Amino acid sequence: MNNHLEEILRQFIEDVSGVYGDAVLAVVLYGSAASDDYVRGKSNINCLILLSEVTPQQLKKCSGYLGKWHDNGIATPLFIDPVYVNSSVDVFPIEFLDMKQRYRVLYGQDFLRDLQLQLTHLRFQCEQELKGKMLRLRQLYIERTQSPQDLTRLLIRSLSSFMVLFRALLHLRKLPAPQSAEEILTGLSQVQLRVDAMRKVYDLKRSDLTLTQSELNSLFADYLSEIQATIDSLEKMDVSAT
Repeated sequence: MNNHLEEILRQFIEDVSGVYGDAVLAVVLYGSAASDDYVRGKSNINCLILLSEVTPQQLKKCSGYLGKWHDNGIATPLFIDPVYVNSSVDVFPIEFLDMKQRYRVLYGQDFLRDLQLQLTHLRFQCEQELKGKMLRLRQLYIERTQSPQDLTRLLIRSLSSFMVLFRALLHLRKLPAPQSAEEILTGLSQVQLRVDAMRKVYDLKRSDLTLTQSELNSLFADYLSEIQATIDSLEKMDVSAT
């Protein structure tokens, strides 16, 4: 963690504690800001707040702080309570897995540590999400194919959303939990999946590299092909044998 991020988180905890007091059971930092993937000014700072009970009245209390939080790079927090957690692990296993693999408790109890996720639930959601995002990616490509800037942004943003699903796929393969995008790509290559185009998209995010319209269209075609191959491998996966 860098000093700038630490100061932002310190102020955030002060704000949350001041607003909610004893109703706060935990505050958790998750995602790229809890890993080596965090890039100041580019990565969101994602936080989850566990309250004893979430009500509209409780949600409204923090509205006056959103401007400050957003200015500091903090996305609008997720608010959940214990009842929601216990009733949702079978519906959102990918989201909970993603949190469990990259998180840091900023305040209170570590409720994520002992959450149990079923592989059958995880596989179903993973396939559903991958296919849905693939369809949406095709639609957005049609809308943005004429603009190099828009197409570049589409590639970068889509890769971030796919990374969450790829991390779940590697979990299904019983591989060690990857902490960074680079580790995810390495893991995919270890299970015989091509990631050359994905690596190029990742490089676009991490650098000031600029590609021509022709290069972007070619990259997109290869990128789409690699994602489809990943979906194909998941369809053949026997969870009971992993």
